[in-house]
Amino acid sequence: MDNLKEEQQYRELKKLAQELHIPIPEAFIELEVRDKDGMVIQRHRQRSHSWTRNAYNVMFSALALKDGTDSTFGAGKLNIKNQAGEIRYGNLCFAGVGRGTAEGTAGGYRAPAANNSYGILVGSGTNAEGFEDYALQTKIAHGTGAGQLSYQESEPHSKTYADTTMKNTLIRYFNNNSGGDVAVNEVGLVAYCLIENTLNSPMVSRDKLTTTVTVPNTGQLKVTYTIQLTYPA
Repeated sequence: MDNLKEEQQYRELKKLAQELHIPIPEAFIELEVRDKDGMVIQRHRQRSHSWTRNAYNVMFSALALKDGTDSTFGAGKLNIKNQAGEIRYGNLCFAGVGRGTAEGTAGGYRAPAANNSYGILVGSGTNAEGFEDYALQTKIAHGTGAGQLSYQESEPHSKTYADTTMKNTLIRYFNNNSGGDVAVNEVGLVAYCLIENTLNSPMVSRDKLTTTVTVPNTGQLKVTYTIQLTYPA
């Protein structure tokens, strides 16, 4: 459930950004749980507040057309830290592309089935999100063992444009055949990209959910991640 006071502030910010011609990207996460009979038993929606330092560096690199040159990570440095904690720099302005199109399952945010290294990822960690996050606290593994979920292939991108707002929707399904409930407390968005001519998977967003989402055995989780940008009127 969105915070009403916060949403009012976002509406005011969006209006001001349009007037001043300042681009402000927004993101939303929605989780829907269905039981074995396909009945919806839980829905959760919240605004994503958690673009990481990786995301800011990619944005600056793309706007300035500036490659990364720093071998250390932190304030004033332009580079990427992947999920293994390795620092990468070089062709950062192409950070959303892996091999071929950014909309295929070999690059960008679309991951193939059974792959939990990039795309929309879920975890059980309960730590608050932080600007320096580069990986989920406790990523839920792909599989059918205890505490695991079966990661399905990410759905194709869905782009729309209405009332000066461009939206891109990403969807991924997760099946629970673990034999027990699986608790989801965090969601991450991870790109698959070429940096220094090496494939990497940097996390650009991590959100701690405001409430635990529980996927029952034989149930299914649907995660929808919407990124949008409002253009000047």
